[in-house]
Formats: sequence, structure tokens, C-alpha cells
Amino acid sequence: MKNSITAIQNQKIERIKELLDTPSEQRTEKMCLELMSFTKDFKLFENISMSIEHQNICQTMTICRYKPNEIIVKQGDPGDSFFYILTGTVNIRLTVKIDTGIKSKEGEDDKSVITVDKNIGVLKSGQTFGELALLYGTPRSATIISVTNSALIKIDKAPFDKYVKNIFENQLQDQIEFLKICPVFHNITKDLLIKLGIRTEVKKYSTGQIILEEGKKCELLFIIRRGTVKISKQIKFIKNEAKIRRQEINKYNKKKTSFTNYEDIDRIKQIENDKILDILSIGPSEEEINNGEYITRDITLETLKIGDIFPSYYSLNGYHLDVTFEADNPCDIIVVKLMDIQELIPETYEFIKKYAKPYPNDEFLRKFYYYNEAWDKYKTTLRYNILADALNRDLLQKSKMRTKLYTQKDLDGVKLPLIFQNKRMKFK
Repeated sequence: MKNSITAIQNQKIERIKELLDTPSEQRTEKMCLELMSFTKDFKLFENISMSIEHQNICQTMTICRYKPNEIIVKQGDPGDSFFYILTGTVNIRLTVKIDTGIKSKEGEDDKSVITVDKNIGVLKSGQTFGELALLYGTPRSATIISVTNSALIKIDKAPFDKYVKNIFENQLQDQIEFLKICPVFHNITKDLLIKLGIRTEVKKYSTGQIILEEGKKCELLFIIRRGTVKISKQIKFIKNEAKIRRQEINKYNKKKTSFTNYEDIDRIKQIENDKILDILSIGPSEEEINNGEYITRDITLETLKIGDIFPSYYSLNGYHLDVTFEADNPCDIIVVKLMDIQELIPETYEFIKKYAKPYPNDEFLRKFYYYNEAWDKYKTTLRYNILADALNRDLLQKSKMRTKLYTQKDLDGVKLPLIFQNKRMKFK
């Protein structure tokens, strides 16, 4: 199945190359529609997808091919084009000056400052570069060098300015205004936010859609722009919970006959309940897990809201996810690469890394689950008892003779709201 999908994708890419090799003036409307279908998900075309403006861009875009170690753009050169990597891999190389602190002798050239080239990242098929140059006409901020034989879709500045620039600028401005209100980016300059905003993309998720799945690895940060995100974890529980409870309760019942007052009985009962909770919270043994003798429950840890960032702890430390992130309702999520934050705003990167914390371990979460379960049972019983007391008062006022009190069996199959409407009962 995977091989067939790859084969279809390769056929599609070869078709795109064929279309782009056709001179612009010879491209038919049908050919442009094919190119539009392929490029409709580009961030540049997010708000003009499949429009006349999009068609005009596809009429003029070209394809460029590069061999390994060939320079595509050079740091400091004028920025006059945008690139989409159709196939291949490229390196991002930055030239920086470093002060060595070595003092030069009289009459010699200054040797204290040296120039160093360093690779700061890799871009692969499906990724883009050059947006900043198109928008603001700034020089290239880094050198891009092909690592393998590469084919890139190129969009020049003139058609971009004519058909897309205003729309893209408005979209970017909205992105920057949102980032400014996020506490973690509050003190970042506008220039840096522009650079960061260009390198982000907005993804939309429907209710119940999985954003990040437990067990996967992630090298991105997600910022919630609209909606809420539920975080849950699958926890293994002991299968025979009832059996363990009965065993411990039987031990307690054998002891309690030796107690002389209610205070001792209540104290020992609480100790026994805590002991049961501790045993259940440890969870199934390795042998029970290997034999499949356990049950799995999804535990909701928390719900993230607008402005929250995830999954910081896992992404920044390179850990596999042990939780799942799911859209609790329709969501717009800003996605940014870790590499971009580290390069543009290293102080913010270190701040996020410092305060990113893991979620509690499985034993704690099991205990949390049992406490919640006990509390829910207590609240339900309390509500029924309050209603039952009211029922008894009503009946005793109407008749001094009473042969039966309603019991819990009378409530079987009756939902709580109906009890409020119809009758109140008391447990024996």
C-alpha cells in the first residue's frame, strides 16, 4: 500500500515537472488548473487558492534544477524570488563573524575577527524559502546550497507583487498581532515577529481530530489561535480491581471486631482505603501486561486554550510523546519549527525549554482517577439522599402511617433529572 502511494506521488511530481518545463506562454488553461491543484496548499496561496490570481501566478512560475553542492541563493544577494522544494534536499548556511580576542601586532592586519560558515538547518521536499525577500525586498539572510539533485518551483517578485503581496501582507499582519499578545512573545521586536510569522503556518482541525498522537516524535511547536485542545493519556489499570478491593475489605472486617470505639473504626477504615488505593495505583505488573491481563482507560489531563503552546517539553527535549493532543472543538493552530525559534529568538527558545514540564507519571494519574471516581460517587449519593430526606418529610406530613421506604432499587434505570421532576426517594 505504501509503495503504491509513493508511486502515485512520484507520478504526480513528474507531471508537475513536465508542466513547468512548458514555456509560460504555451501553458493552456487546463495545464494551469493542474498546477493550481498542486500548489493550492502553499502558504502563499492560502487566501487566494484556486482564484484568478492563483491562476496568473501558476502561468508564470518556473522550475529550477540544481546539482549537489550548487549554490541556489547566496547570503547578502538581493531577494527577488520564492522557492518551493519539489524534490531533493538543501542546506541553510550562515556566514558569521566571530571575535577571537587575539590582538594583532603593529603593522599586521586585524586577526581578531574571523569569518565562519556554519550549517544551521536542512530543508526537504515540500518546504519553502524566500518569502521575506519577496515581501520586503530584503537581502538573502542565508546561503542555500543543494545537498542532492534538486528541483525547485520558483516564483519571481514581479508576479508576486502584482497578484499576491497585498493579501499575504494582511494575512501576515494578523499573524503578528496575535503573536504579540502571546505572553512568551510579548517582548519580541516587530522585526523578529515578522521573520517568525513568515516561517509559521496555520493548520485547521475539526472537533475530535488528532493533532499529535501518543508514541510519535515532534520537532514543532503548536500555538492555539482559536479553539481548545484536549490532552489525554492511555493508562493501563489492574484488571481485577474488584477482587483486590474484596480481599482488603475482608482483612479489615476481621480486624474491626477488636476495636472499641467509632473513632478507631473510622481511622482504621481510612487507612485500609488508602492502602487499597496505593495497591491499585501501582497498576498491573510486567507479567500481567505481557499476558494482556489489564484494562486501558483514557485519562484527560487538561484542556489547553487560546495562546497556549504545546508540546514544549517533548519537542524541546527530543522525547517521544506519551500523551495525545486532540481538538476539543474546531481549532486554528499556528505551527512553527523549533529551528526557526532557536535561530531567530534564542532567548525565547531557552525560556520555553526551562519552564516546559512533563505530565505526572502513570501511578499518580491512576490515583487521580480513583480519587475522582470516589468523589463522583459521593456527590451522586449525596444528591439522592438530600432528595430522599425531602420525600420522607413530605410523606410523614401527609400520613402518620407508613409501611415502606423507597430503596436504591427503586432508582434502577431512572436518570437523575427525572427524579427531580417526578419523586424523591431515600436509600435504606
